[in-house]
Amino acid sequence: MAAAAPLSERLLPRGIGGGGGSGDGKRTGRGQRSSSVDARYKPFLDEWDKGFVEAEEEPDGHWLECVQGAVPQGLCGTLFRNGPGRFSVGRDPIAHPYDGDGLVLFVAFPGDGRAFFRSRFVRTAEFQAESAERRILFRGTFATQRPGGPAGNALDVYVKNTSNTNVQHWGGRLWTLFEAGQPYRLDPWTLRTQGLETLGGHIQPGLPFDLGSRTANKAFGGMTRAAQERAGAAQHLPEELYSAGGDAVTAHPHVDPATCRLVTFSYRVGPTIRPPFLGTTLTFWELEQDFSVAAQRSYDLAGFAFLHDFAMTENYYVVFQNPVTVDNLPYILGRAPAAACVRWVGGRPTVLHLIPRPGRTDAQGRPLEARRFELPPLFIFHHANAFEAEGGSKIVVDSIHYESLPAVGREALAEQQIDPDAAFRSRLRRVELDLQTGVLRISTAFNDYLEMVAINEQYWGRPHRYVYAYASQFEDPSIGIAKVDMAAGTTAVWRPGFQRFALEPKFVPRPGATAEDDGWLLSVVFHSGTGESQLVILDARDVERGPVAVLQFRQPIPSGLHGCWADVCYAPA
Repeated sequence: MAAAAPLSERLLPRGIGGGGGSGDGKRTGRGQRSSSVDARYKPFLDEWDKGFVEAEEEPDGHWLECVQGAVPQGLCGTLFRNGPGRFSVGRDPIAHPYDGDGLVLFVAFPGDGRAFFRSRFVRTAEFQAESAERRILFRGTFATQRPGGPAGNALDVYVKNTSNTNVQHWGGRLWTLFEAGQPYRLDPWTLRTQGLETLGGHIQPGLPFDLGSRTANKAFGGMTRAAQERAGAAQHLPEELYSAGGDAVTAHPHVDPATCRLVTFSYRVGPTIRPPFLGTTLTFWELEQDFSVAAQRSYDLAGFAFLHDFAMTENYYVVFQNPVTVDNLPYILGRAPAAACVRWVGGRPTVLHLIPRPGRTDAQGRPLEARRFELPPLFIFHHANAFEAEGGSKIVVDSIHYESLPAVGREALAEQQIDPDAAFRSRLRRVELDLQTGVLRISTAFNDYLEMVAINEQYWGRPHRYVYAYASQFEDPSIGIAKVDMAAGTTAVWRPGFQRFALEPKFVPRPGATAEDDGWLLSVVFHSGTGESQLVILDARDVERGPVAVLQFRQPIPSGLHGCWADVCYAPA
């Protein structure tokens, strides 16, 4: 058990930006920022990249072999996980691993010490179209362009829905998520794709742009269709996917344990009459098990809001608006993919928005009002949790902070001109906000790299003590699993060893548990030297002891992104 580094704290009055990394990065001789990472990170990246292997789906499934320890008898349910699994189409390589098509797997535990595995690709409309044509037909989010250079991509604003980012089980349904489009529903038993998931009809298919009128949206859709016709893709896509006025859905829904509701948000981007003449409308949904709407709230943000995740408390949705903007022209002209057009705005504060949940009131019975607070410039992908303290007068948020916009992938995209090393300097930090004085305190909980945070989700929106995450070792290429004690200021880490990379941990509570950390951590681990993949099970009370069980996959499992746990076991009888 290692003590955390001394807490670095900043006290910030309301409205004051303060310090933070500038994200200037390395400069070339002509004053341009280099997109190459520092040499000390390259051995790590060389090993990490080996995890993006072409997958062979295993739809029939099989029982896994336990090669170490024993699966706990009380572990009953199903781990679902999603991530990219196809990195070429015909002879065309996909230019960025996170542009790969989603591969969903599950490991189902009947509770008798066995585990059953199954996997399938998500049959999105785009997956089926490219499979039929055996070539790349669509532009990807990160780096993949259609052949033909700018001329072959110009005026096409349609981004391929890879449906590769997360998977959610709720109300007896299972669906995959891609935050620039709509979810896809899968059969949780077979993983067969069943079509778009509209969450009970509340999500509209189509492009997440709203130009303000049906006529304008129809014209925009016509332009998009024309681009797909030129590429030979239009015949494969349903008309509803071209149309503007659709809803994109966050890749990170959450379940509120206090209300037993699914909480998520959708968004649309469109023009506004005030600077910056572009806005993002968020719509928060709280859904019952039958997908009826228990609560709904819309909220407008100025500019393009890059939001991968959100948090919530008893009374608020919590959103961090990162200081980024988007330069659409290179994208429209076909010169660059979508992600390359996102720009870091140095010196602009990050804005924390507290958005009242519907029906919430103050001590006098008055409806709560939305509030915004400025933080130093920082970037956030993932939140661990948020909660209210001191009778609701304080908001506490634990998140992974970056100094500036991090690169996603091996190298920064040259067009973005960002610090290519920012991605290697993430920190778990706590933001404490006094609602009465407006004073912010930011403290570092673990002064080394962490990502893919998780907690015992029974504490979501409530005070928690433990945060779990994967912890990278760049000098000795590997990724372990960390347990951070936010109360004691200590961290325990399981290190799997050289060339072993543990992915996102998922906490599963032990049946009947009363302690917050009484449960197991499940993580897929790949070995970059041998190509083997395993599922490890750790006792969350003592992660340093190492796995209580190791299950061997027959085929390599590509490096995935996010997943979920369901209390239902979907193994065959």
